[in-house]
Amino acid sequence: MQESQCHFFAGWSAGFVGTLVGHPMDTIKLYQQMSNVPMSIGQAAIKIMKKDGIRGFYRGMIFPLLGSGYLNSLYFGICDMSMNYLQRSRGHTRIMPTNSGWMQDLFVAGCAAGAVQTLITGPTEFIKIRMQMGKSVIVKKKIGENKYKRTVSMRLTVLDIYRKFGLRAFSTGLVITFWRFIIDGLGGGVYLLAYQMTRHYLSGQLNVAPGIYETIVAGGVAGFTSWIPVVPLDTIKSRIQGDDLKNPFFRGVIHCSWHLYQEAGILGFSKGFSMIIIRSIPVNITILYGYELILKGCKSLSV
Repeated sequence: MQESQCHFFAGWSAGFVGTLVGHPMDTIKLYQQMSNVPMSIGQAAIKIMKKDGIRGFYRGMIFPLLGSGYLNSLYFGICDMSMNYLQRSRGHTRIMPTNSGWMQDLFVAGCAAGAVQTLITGPTEFIKIRMQMGKSVIVKKKIGENKYKRTVSMRLTVLDIYRKFGLRAFSTGLVITFWRFIIDGLGGGVYLLAYQMTRHYLSGQLNVAPGIYETIVAGGVAGFTSWIPVVPLDTIKSRIQGDDLKNPFFRGVIHCSWHLYQEAGILGFSKGFSMIIIRSIPVNITILYGYELILKGCKSLSV
């Protein structure tokens, strides 16, 4: 397997596992963002439990589970290709932290990867949010006499939205996704730079390969650092994409922002912030440490 393929494979595998770890916390965060009154993590968790039990925390997971692996492989793959291109244009044959322009190139590579990744997430986030909030098609399967099993169907949910509202429905929240495209692009650069700089700072030397401890701590730092500028936009996006498609309450980004401000003041834009930070640490440790581990194994098999 070529090195570029190893980056894609490692990114896909790490993203898949990261979704398994983070989806329940993402569902709690979404309930906090959608609530018209302040809601704590505990209150959101109890509401989900009462409504759907443990299964409620995993509503809508199948879509991001299938897509996150690809999105992460795309992110790390583009980072790798961008870094190779940028460093070679400076005359370097190997990518090393001690190379001239390494930090600048790392930030640019992360921005490029984050921006491309966001272009795909609009429709996928829309479907995931609909399913997490219980606005999905439920299928009843007979498992015995007078016994039925209720399951959420992603395929039928997508078809139902398309039949009722057409393709335009999947572009719901596109404007705010565009702004997230800009913010996430910068966030992607911050993410990669924070991760690599923390790893090498903890190891003490730029030319030494960081160990497990450095990688785990750096993953947590990169996670919450990159999420901080995105939280207000993520809250607005969740509100718009979770709105009633037939009779939408929000007329657009400005109306949603004004309503949030009227509802809870400036703090309304930070709904779910604590859960986002809590979630970002284990998820990004899983993704980044898993990525490094799988990449190392893949490269050793390719030799």
